[in-house]
Formats: sequence, structure tokens, C-alpha cells
Amino acid sequence: MAQNYVIQPLPALKTLRHSSKYPHSTVIGLLVGTIEGDKTTISDAIPLVHHWLDLSPMLEAGVALAKIILRLVGTYIAHARIDLKSLDIVSQRINESLQSEHSIASSYIDNQKLNTSENPFIPYTRSKTSGDWSPLDDKYLQASIPKDWLNSGGSIGDFDDHLEDLGVDWLVNPSIVCPA
Repeated sequence: MAQNYVIQPLPALKTLRHSSKYPHSTVIGLLVGTIEGDKTTISDAIPLVHHWLDLSPMLEAGVALAKIILRLVGTYIAHARIDLKSLDIVSQRINESLQSEHSIASSYIDNQKLNTSENPFIPYTRSKTSGDWSPLDDKYLQASIPKDWLNSGGSIGDFDDHLEDLGVDWLVNPSIVCPA
């Protein structure tokens, strides 16, 4: 039986705000949540990078810091190029480092769907037999996307922003709240 994924409103908002803040860059972030049986609930998202997109010491440091205090269940990625519609090698490697006995979630954000009513999240999972990453059918993903997400207040910052300004709280992003 396939794993079911639920993205709650706050992580949906954070991932969409992260990708829309840097439309000129590929962005990668971490998904935080719980895994219970065949259900993975994504309760938060941690914006990771928009500069250091290779397997750099900065990227590794950000993942290591987040792993210390959070239950990471996967990653998200939004490519700068709209013709790329799959996970890149970096997000695959991060997911493999998070892999345990549970299935790891990964989501690709289709930037072409950001200004539409369509769900922009495309879930990916890794085959236990071949090890390849492939998209899941939409029926396995339930995403709660806040209405008017683009106009919600607050500024989002990722680990790259934190490296430039230590005042940026990239692990929490307290100014990002879901509209009522």
C-alpha cells in the first residue's frame, strides 16, 4: 500500500512563499512532520537554500542543524527553470541521508501552477526495489493551501539568508502565519 501524505496549511504557505521569494533561483527546503503507519503528516517546512544548490558544506551544515532538533520527513524543491519537473540530484541525496525504515516524502513545486487554483505540489517517493524516485499519483497527497497565500504577511528567510544576516530565524520564520 502506498504512503499517504498530508501537507498542513503552514508548511504549504512556507514552501510557496519560499519559492515565490526567489523565482530566479532553485529553492530547496526540508519537510518536518510525523509518520504513523501509511500516513505522513507534514506539519512544518524549513526553507534551506537558494544559493548553495550543490552538495556544499553550507547545505550540509543547514541539514545537520535542522536534524538536531526536528523530525525531518523529506524535502521540497522548486526549480528556477519551468521546464524542469522532477527532483534534482541534490534533493535526492538529501532525502537518501534522511532515509530510515520509513518512506521519505519529497515534493516538487510546479511554479507554473502558483497563480492557478491547481495544486502545485507533486509528491515523489523512492522505490524500495529500484531506488529510483518517481512521482506519486495526486490521490496520495492532500495539501491544505491557504487562500490568498501570496498576500499573507511576513517575510520568509532560509539558511542562506541566515548566513548573510544572523538575525534571520530560518528554522522558525515566526513572522509567517496562516491567514484565518
